[in-house]
Amino acid sequence: MEQAQFFYSNGKLLITAEYLVLKGALSLAVPTQHGQSLSVYPDTNEGLTWQAFENDEQWLKFHLNKDEILNPTEDFSSEKTFIAELLKQALVLNPNFLNGLAYRLETRLNFNRNWGLGSSSTLINNVAQWAQVDAFDLLARVSKGSGYDIACAQSDTPILFQRHHKKVWTEACLFSPDFKDQIYFLYLGKKQKTENEVRKFLAQEKDYNLEIQEISSLSLHLLDAELAVDFDKIIESHETIISHILAVPTLKQKAFSDFQGSIKSLGAWGGDFAMIRSDWDKKTLTNYFESKGLSTLIPWDNMVLEDEEYL
Repeated sequence: MEQAQFFYSNGKLLITAEYLVLKGALSLAVPTQHGQSLSVYPDTNEGLTWQAFENDEQWLKFHLNKDEILNPTEDFSSEKTFIAELLKQALVLNPNFLNGLAYRLETRLNFNRNWGLGSSSTLINNVAQWAQVDAFDLLARVSKGSGYDIACAQSDTPILFQRHHKKVWTEACLFSPDFKDQIYFLYLGKKQKTENEVRKFLAQEKDYNLEIQEISSLSLHLLDAELAVDFDKIIESHETIISHILAVPTLKQKAFSDFQGSIKSLGAWGGDFAMIRSDWDKKTLTNYFESKGLSTLIPWDNMVLEDEEYL
């Protein structure tokens, strides 16, 4: 009988180049200490029995037979149909995958799935490992995303990431500011559907060559910022560029104009997380954001995955 198999992938945060990473900008991204596992158990029942857990609480359970995998519906609004399509595309890449279709699967997220830390990308990377296919190839078959999230899923240290057409370049980097004890990640409480935002942005036929160069440069400058004041200036410049492209105010302008420090949207603007840098102590920060109705504030050391050997 087959042995049980276990796979794990790291979550992600895109620190720079949101949106423009889709157009080839150099981005800075970090894997998170939060992630998702996939356990695959041989089963006596034909088909796939899928159970999904979030912080040890089951939130999803369903069964898939072979026909549902080979002919998934076009509606990806449900997790079941997305997973069916994901498995189908993995089969296209590796026809020997799922021979003897009888498995029980468990996925376990160790974070709130509404946080936007990569519940989909970690799943894609885990399925790619199970199917023994390239995760970037599998991603391209089910998403329009850049792939930085897949790169984070596979990395234990911050990375520089760039995509030109279908070619992906990634490199481990040292991103661990001396003032990282002043950096926090604030959950904004509005889960964004990243795939929808990606498709809307890619539908635009605009020339962003200048902005791509500027954002790529800022990614490197942020990596090298030695002083908090320089870090803040880079964040402000980055926010201004993306604000102009999207024709919407920055997060700080819109909701935190009296905040002392820098605030940067991460990922799709309008939801998920923001990165905060301030001289305020944690109690002052906590009180400030709680007064705005926001209570999830995570310190750098509790969010970013850093390889101690690399430091």
